[in-house]
Amino acid sequence: MPGDSPGEPAPGNGASDVVVVGAGAAGFAAAIAAREAGAERVLVVEKMALAGGHMLVSSGMLNALDPEGQKRMGRTDSAEQFFRDTFEGGGGIGNPELIELMVKESPHVITWLKSIGVEFDPKLYEAYSGVFPRAHKTSRARSGLAYTQRLLARARALGVEIRYRTRADRLVLGAGGGVEALVVQAPDGRMETISARSVVLATGGFGANLSLRSMWAPYIPDDLGTTYSPGRMNEDPATGDGIRMTLAAGGAVTGMEYVLAIPFWGGRMLDYPGAEIFLTTDGMRFTDETAAWDTVFSDLIATGTTDFWVVTDSRSVKGATFATKMQQGLADSAETFEELAQKMGIPLKRLERTFRLYNAAARSGIDPEFGRTRFLQDLAKPPYYFGRERFEVHYTCGGIAVLPDARVRRKSEFSSEAIPGLYAAGETTGGLHGKFRLGGSGLLDAFVFGRIAGRNAALHAEGSPAKPL
Repeated sequence: MPGDSPGEPAPGNGASDVVVVGAGAAGFAAAIAAREAGAERVLVVEKMALAGGHMLVSSGMLNALDPEGQKRMGRTDSAEQFFRDTFEGGGGIGNPELIELMVKESPHVITWLKSIGVEFDPKLYEAYSGVFPRAHKTSRARSGLAYTQRLLARARALGVEIRYRTRADRLVLGAGGGVEALVVQAPDGRMETISARSVVLATGGFGANLSLRSMWAPYIPDDLGTTYSPGRMNEDPATGDGIRMTLAAGGAVTGMEYVLAIPFWGGRMLDYPGAEIFLTTDGMRFTDETAAWDTVFSDLIATGTTDFWVVTDSRSVKGATFATKMQQGLADSAETFEELAQKMGIPLKRLERTFRLYNAAARSGIDPEFGRTRFLQDLAKPPYYFGRERFEVHYTCGGIAVLPDARVRRKSEFSSEAIPGLYAAGETTGGLHGKFRLGGSGLLDAFVFGRIAGRNAALHAEGSPAKPL
């Protein structure tokens, strides 16, 4: 009988207009947009037991153009500057069409999120490696959780069906080469074929897939875990499922060699740069702490170690992970400088000299050691907070090659030909960020192109041409 073995998928329960693979930022944005665009039956399949994906544990920093917000902060921003920051930050190889679209749609993402109940802090921040203070975060401490809860509530209110513990296995193409169905593994292990007029792949990156990492980015050491689940990479859902299915269906990928590693689950307690110092294990600065993470990573590796200290003081605004890190012992505090040196195991005189030079640079804005130019404060008011930190894989900049309307390119990343009915959005895609993603732009990318993918998937399902948002 069909479905009695993994090799014989059982039929599903009728055709869906749109099937979205992945219940993260891009997946929810796509499912909601598809329903709002008129798709009657929208199904989300998620291999994990809960919604949110990487968004759930993220700091939630979200870059966007916001003239009124910048005015409140006494600054100005522009689409041209945001585009330039993104393009240059990615090494000048990002797709200009995709970047331009992300920048243009960014203020609409904020408006949309507010409309579904997300409340934002009125202050704008510079996310780590974000280059400019244009990042929004929610008024709640855990922004990633706040996004997830509001998106889930909106999807349910619209009647989106969500099936958990359901792993997408492969795409089924028709005689004309377009998507007709998706084969999934149900929670009981049985294979099932779900008929679909359109499919949106929103499965995240491939950071937790050592096979793909060794194939595409062999320079990333195998012992680097991921920021989603340090020390437990098998729990990270970012295993490249959408990329695997796309390649099997004749789709293209791009930029797979560009993998972003950042420090996240150790001594870092802030969601913004400018108010902490990075030290080698023997108490010396080794980098510009506000530089892009790839630069900091290279500077650290040059010291011959993979661990470093992070220190801030009582005046800095602590991030979403602060309380957890203190409770779990990943971070600690010291009431005096002498206690700090003792707990870090660094000679007091050496640490005093390092801080004296750093604080002088912070007060003058001139850093003769590493050329740092951005300082928000010195570090002179105890208690001091500190912890050991190390890099983990955070984001894969490469992935499925898409057109600006989120259709998946066929065969060549440079082709304008697409696989009919197949769309992709979020970290599973590549090409936009180039070699490096700015801090705060991961969620923005997912929301912008998730909405585009969902809308156009719905239009394709009803036989209508794609339209701009």
